[in-house]
Amino acid sequence: MIYALHHGIALVVALGVAWYLLGAPWTRRRPRLAVVLWQVTALTIVVSFGGGLLALGLAPYRQGIVPGMRSFVADPGNLPQVLAVAAGLAVGGWLLVHQVRSSVRVARQRARHRDLLALVARGDRVLELDHPAVVAYCLPGRDPRVVVSAGTRRLLSRDELDAVLAHEQAHLRERHHLVLSPFTALAQLFPRWRALGRVTAAVGLLTEMCADDYAARRHGSQPLIGALEKFRLCGGGDAPAGTMAAGGTPLPDRIDRLRDRPATARRLAAVLAVVAAGTLLATPLSLFVVPF
Repeated sequence: MIYALHHGIALVVALGVAWYLLGAPWTRRRPRLAVVLWQVTALTIVVSFGGGLLALGLAPYRQGIVPGMRSFVADPGNLPQVLAVAAGLAVGGWLLVHQVRSSVRVARQRARHRDLLALVARGDRVLELDHPAVVAYCLPGRDPRVVVSAGTRRLLSRDELDAVLAHEQAHLRERHHLVLSPFTALAQLFPRWRALGRVTAAVGLLTEMCADDYAARRHGSQPLIGALEKFRLCGGGDAPAGTMAAGGTPLPDRIDRLRDRPATARRLAAVLAVVAAGTLLATPLSLFVVPF
């Protein structure tokens, strides 16, 4: 039971960290660090929950989860042990299968959209759609592309357009679609769990802020602010499924943040946060292999 208790403690702490991150104001100052902490926290929740169920069934072997599974196969023990191990494996398998299915579905959406762009768009690395709608987005995955409409080119100045293109290139460069993928899959798996929707929206906003910071470093804040203001006023920014749009998240928060340009958080605090998160994740992971 002590073995399972360690997983339970890690789960409770990780849930507390997630609740804290949802309301922590400093995440606006260090969005990249916040994204890393969200990833570590989410992984800890999944590992500790599934690991806790497995630990309940494998605790009598005192071998850790991975070595204990060999002993379990040879001698399954009593019915409660079998049920606990089966539940842990079912949870892990269920989440893994859903993540794979979600990834395949999104990949197909992107492939269909990529085929459509080959017919109607022109250009090379930056594709232009001959359409009056105001839209700019990136298409991740195989053969990534940045897409802008003719309406966007007419609306934005040269500097503003360069800032928007840099924003989209940052999404591709930092692979933000891979960051969002597990959160989106979980939110789709539990659509009535509003907390997961809030977490997914928070991580999505943080990735947009990361891309904003990259564009602002390259082209300055003012051109990007001007572009986002124009997107907001004309209602532009929506993009097809499987893509990431420059105006696809609530714009006022991002505009206010760029105007404020918050000071960078202290490096020591960032290092401590990363160390604490790593320790939190290492605890349940180590219990998979270390006898207890």
